[in-house]
Amino acid sequence: MRNRMQSACPHAASDPWEESILPGEPNQVIEKTCNALRLVSLLLLAPTLSAVIVDRIAVTAGNQVITDSEIDQRIRLTAFENGVKPDFTAAMRKAAADRLIDRKLVEHEMDVGHYPRIGADRRSTLLAGYAKDNFKSDNAAMNKELAAFGLTPAELEDDLARQADLLTFLSVRFRPEVQVTEQDIRDYARQKSLSVDDFRAQIERALTNQRADADMDAWLKDQRRRAKVQYLEKELAP
Repeated sequence: MRNRMQSACPHAASDPWEESILPGEPNQVIEKTCNALRLVSLLLLAPTLSAVIVDRIAVTAGNQVITDSEIDQRIRLTAFENGVKPDFTAAMRKAAADRLIDRKLVEHEMDVGHYPRIGADRRSTLLAGYAKDNFKSDNAAMNKELAAFGLTPAELEDDLARQADLLTFLSVRFRPEVQVTEQDIRDYARQKSLSVDDFRAQIERALTNQRADADMDAWLKDQRRRAKVQYLEKELAP
């Protein structure tokens, strides 16, 4: 198409069409043909140009970016997993952006520290387990519900895998450093009116999880400060 257009345009080198024009006469046939071909070219390009969608960057954290589409997807995934209607209000978009900032920071740390990630076989197992627990293993029903939320099975599988990776990071990075004393266990048991002898293991696990979560929250706060989080969409800022 491009070569044909060039040969048809006025002043093209060695254009055989020019020989049919008498010397001194306006080259009207060639001009009209060139204009027509330009119009056809624009019409052919129009669908391609209209299909280009610019995904605006909403937040940056260091060299990590969070886009509008990621925020919308996070809202849809959270709503689907909680069995509620997606809420795209400013408050929910801010909450979704906060979750994505934390996720980006954790994933960066996992990459730098070479933390183990969930494998492909385990990812499919997670998706199958989700279908079993929530849709009685009816994949067709689950996929239909996902489509109603504007989601795909691949997006759900990816989100489940990310959640599993986050738990791995929490277990490997923070839980080993938690120290729970005998006095801690007895104080917790007294507050909850529990028997230490009957619930020691459960109490120790609960205290470990609480303190690991607190340590991770403090770590994330520090990482946000270091990453110099910037909100390009001001309504997402704290």
